[in-house]
Amino acid sequence: MFRSGRFLSIAYSIASVLYLGLVSYGNEVGVWLTPLMTLALIFLTGQAVVGLAWGALMGSMALAHLEIGVGLKEWISSHFFGSLDGPWKVSAILFTLFLGAFAGVLQEGGGFRALSRKLLRGKSGEKKRVEFATFTLGGICFFDGLANGLLVGKVMKPLFDQAQIPRARLAYIVDSSSSAVACIAFISTWIAAQLSLIQEGLEGVETEVSAYELFFRSIPLNFYCLLTLLMVAIVIWRQWDFGPMAKSGHHLGDEKVTVSSERVVPVRVALVPLGVMISSIMLFFYFWETTDPARFTWGKLAQAFGGSAGPYALTMGSLIGLLVAIVMNWPRGKGRVFKAAHEGAAQMLGPLGVLVLAWTFSSVLKELGTAQWLAERLVGSLPVAFLPLIIFLVGALTSFVTGSSWGTFGLLMPLAMASSLAATQQDVSALPIVIAAVFSGAVFGDHCSPFSDTTIVSSFSSGVSTHEHVKTQLPYALLTALVSAGCGFGLVALGQHPVAALFISAAVLVALPLLDQGRKNRSSGSD
Repeated sequence: MFRSGRFLSIAYSIASVLYLGLVSYGNEVGVWLTPLMTLALIFLTGQAVVGLAWGALMGSMALAHLEIGVGLKEWISSHFFGSLDGPWKVSAILFTLFLGAFAGVLQEGGGFRALSRKLLRGKSGEKKRVEFATFTLGGICFFDGLANGLLVGKVMKPLFDQAQIPRARLAYIVDSSSSAVACIAFISTWIAAQLSLIQEGLEGVETEVSAYELFFRSIPLNFYCLLTLLMVAIVIWRQWDFGPMAKSGHHLGDEKVTVSSERVVPVRVALVPLGVMISSIMLFFYFWETTDPARFTWGKLAQAFGGSAGPYALTMGSLIGLLVAIVMNWPRGKGRVFKAAHEGAAQMLGPLGVLVLAWTFSSVLKELGTAQWLAERLVGSLPVAFLPLIIFLVGALTSFVTGSSWGTFGLLMPLAMASSLAATQQDVSALPIVIAAVFSGAVFGDHCSPFSDTTIVSSFSSGVSTHEHVKTQLPYALLTALVSAGCGFGLVALGQHPVAALFISAAVLVALPLLDQGRKNRSSGSD
């Protein structure tokens, strides 16, 4: 009899051969089978690198009609190296390395230990305090989802180890407060893409409503993003673990922060560099885009965050933060400081490989037309009242399979807005809920797909594998998505006011841990 691991490996090998046989008849099969095979391999091996590399290679072979030489060439040149093109990709790599060095310097300098003592004073409630501090920092770093995941995870990981909290919970909190916050923040690196897509959908429509106004109106209707943030607060408040997360209690990692009798380090050693990094990023955003910075207005700041400064602001801001951290920790010895910076950056090389492969795989899926294929088959002639619900479900599926939130709302926004305007005789007042449905569905995949860069970044910055993070987080994300669909967009489809649907959805989420605790009590009582 085969051992299960060997049997699954053989089964997957056979499936791969069948896949190649099927795609030999055309790309249509590869469009949907490629992401499914990749997803299966990631969960089978627990290795995102293996799954993403193999999936990208298989997709390239499908595009090349199984011509091995052409497929390999395209995989390397067009998708691997091609995916590194553009300032955003370069800045993501540099920002990751600078932030790794930054975290290494602060951890070696003792700032984290000082911050631990501040946050973990007392004997009761220390876990909640650390987790709520993480959630709060995630809200402060609202300006970019990727930066949020990198920064908060690296800063808070030592504190979680000190409080003996599983790193899987850290990854969940970090990931849940990254894209969800960035999507609803009216000043963020997302806003330019969001507003441009909304404006594109308004072309040819006679209305005085601006894209910014429609975006603001969509925020309280963005059920998944808002309920995700509420879910995190509930999970922390009730210390609610279920599914695989409940079994991750002994997976604490090997980096424990201990308080010794060494010289006491002031908290400012950690807080000042962190504050300088965040403020530098904000200032770079503002001054990069503003022609008259002396006359400050909130409109100018919003315009700055919607411009092209993102890659440069993140890179230069993180570099300045790193330099300040080195200067403030210099008294501990320049040799130790530079060694800590080098080791911190080196720890990011492996995860960066995963991130690059995620971009490679996304490039292959884009050329295959996977997202377009899903949209064309799942969005059709629908009752207008149910349009937001269907858009959310299609967006959630598309973003989960492709791992791209921007790609998802870039694909669905024009289709969704055009469908809504056509069904309502150009009624612009119906657009906010449709726009919110696109953003909600797109963020779902960005939140929990193993292909998503924010999922990958959140996991490695928190010190857990992508497989462990996805496995422990997915039940929470699915539950939130289910409530968003059923009690949010579903109630709106049945005629409920959107704001009332939001409050009902929130009440359901608050009640769920109480019901779960009651079930556990009854189960233990019957035993």
